[in-house]
Amino acid sequence: MGDRTDRAAAIFLNEGASSARTNRVQAAVALTRRALDADLHILDSSSPDELRAWLAERIPGYTTAVVVGGDGTLGLAYNVAAPLPEGQRPVLGYIPAGFGNATAHLLNLPRHPAALAGLLARGASRPVDLVSVDGRLALFAGAGWDAVVAGRYAAGRARRLPGWGRAMLGSLGELHRRFRVRVEVDGTVVHEGPMALVVAGTTPFYGRGLLVNPGARTDAGRMTLRVYPGPEPRLAMEAVRWAAHRRPSAVAFPAQSAVVISLDGRPIPMQADGDLIGESAEWHVAVRPQAVRLIGRW
Repeated sequence: MGDRTDRAAAIFLNEGASSARTNRVQAAVALTRRALDADLHILDSSSPDELRAWLAERIPGYTTAVVVGGDGTLGLAYNVAAPLPEGQRPVLGYIPAGFGNATAHLLNLPRHPAALAGLLARGASRPVDLVSVDGRLALFAGAGWDAVVAGRYAAGRARRLPGWGRAMLGSLGELHRRFRVRVEVDGTVVHEGPMALVVAGTTPFYGRGLLVNPGARTDAGRMTLRVYPGPEPRLAMEAVRWAAHRRPSAVAFPAQSAVVISLDGRPIPMQADGDLIGESAEWHVAVRPQAVRLIGRW
């Protein structure tokens, strides 16, 4: 439902997300649209480039933009909204319709459609720090094995838990070939050697509410980075801690900037907000304070 109007609010529904057509999400969209008297724009795509172009064409001019999709779709909205001039940057709301929905845990969003619509209508928002991964804005980013899994999940057009399980099982062999990297935080080397994954972000949560990066905050003016070196048994124990919301053994490094460098020239895959964004022998990550405003139960 098509062209932008001069109305203040709009809902952007990506039906390519795994849960976008469920009754719960459709009810949340209908109730939110009524509460905000919002325009509704719909796309069905799993292409990040197509999604970003679609959002970039439609978001400017609205004061509130509610994104319906997964963390990756919302992440693309950050990259559209943040560069807009001050005063033209919309407040962003979120109706989770993906598999991981890490941001729903950060924002403490209610699952019941009426409660979620009421929260979005009240519009209680705060400025949120993001990380910039070689220019791509995100709440969280991960280099290494989780990016391999994210790439396999997307390439297989997998859906929900069975698809995620297949992607993880298909990526287990990668854990036997850990990446050899040097990680620098604000100019200081904090790790040199094998690693399974490096996480950096301004949210403590990964998908499904896993507490992967505790201590990370959206209002600290810095990001938090952790190196998970592996090997498999050690990483498995860390995963148990993530699921149980216990602090992992990996050390937290507060940072303004960080560099992850391959020591053997092997390209390192990187994901941002759950979407694989590429492979490189060197990645630069930096905090971007107060990049956007998000509606949440703060």
